[in-house]
Amino acid sequence: MAYTYKDIAKKAKVSISTVSRVINGKDLQKVGKKTQERVSKVVADLDFTPNVIARSLVSRKTFNIAVVVKDFEDIYYSYFSHVVSGIAGVLEKNGYYFQLTRAIKPKEEPLSPYYMKAFEEKRVDGMCILVEEALEKDVTTLFEKKFPIVLVNRYIKGIKIPKVLIDNKEGLFRATKELLDTGHKRIAFLSGALRFQLDQDRLAGYKKALSEAGAGFDENLVAEGLFIYEKAYEATGILLKQEPRITGIVASDDVMALAAIRRIRDAGLSVPEHISVIGFNDMFPFPPGSPTLSSMRLPLVEIGKTAAQMLLDIVSGKKVENDTVIFTPEYIRRESVKPA
Repeated sequence: MAYTYKDIAKKAKVSISTVSRVINGKDLQKVGKKTQERVSKVVADLDFTPNVIARSLVSRKTFNIAVVVKDFEDIYYSYFSHVVSGIAGVLEKNGYYFQLTRAIKPKEEPLSPYYMKAFEEKRVDGMCILVEEALEKDVTTLFEKKFPIVLVNRYIKGIKIPKVLIDNKEGLFRATKELLDTGHKRIAFLSGALRFQLDQDRLAGYKKALSEAGAGFDENLVAEGLFIYEKAYEATGILLKQEPRITGIVASDDVMALAAIRRIRDAGLSVPEHISVIGFNDMFPFPPGSPTLSSMRLPLVEIGKTAAQMLLDIVSGKKVENDTVIFTPEYIRRESVKPA
């Protein structure tokens, strides 16, 4: 049987407008918590599914949220797949769909018009932006036009855009300090892309740990792996050639940490007997054929959930009390680290 708002209102003993507010998540401040619960129970009991087209016409919403990644292949990379999974779970629970939108294509300039079209043509109600490849000027334009956006693991200095952050500086500080505290002196940093704020912050954390330990910073101990296995493998080879006394490597993600381990082995050395390695994100704790990987753990699904809920609150007009949420990485020690 197909039920209507009128049927739900009658059974819940409320007005049709109250039912509409609860189902559409609009003006909920006008509906008491107990009333919301009563309407929600009736909706669940009747197994009511609103007509999306009709709901869009009434609310003037699309019930679509754009999730911006660098390119579609990123979704296969564990960091993004976990964050997107968290986002999708919250959106689906609240009757929204998500639309993957890319910010860049391989060997091309950033596709600013492509992901901006979703905004300009009113195809989505808001955006979760997961990458720094989305141009700063575009992100600023979206914010200034009061379009609902939430940044994930990214911020723009001087603009108070809602965001869910990873404390990247603290994460690399802790990773580097772990190696320093266990006697390592020559520690290399295998970064992602230093043109981005993310790795600039991680580099700052690396430098801070060295400084506090009284160790000097050596730019020859920093190499970019670009978050790509092959590039990180090559970068590790350069580090080993430039500084054969390296006893520790901190990598900006686990993929690059695994590439470093492989390159160290190919150089006739072993992990952790000759060189200790720490990753970031804790995505591959038990790689086959390698020592278990020490890493900086992050609750990536929870990060996605937090970003999605923040965005939905903005879309629905709720006041967001905390528009900046920061997650601090936790060090997980395993077999890839041993004292120097």
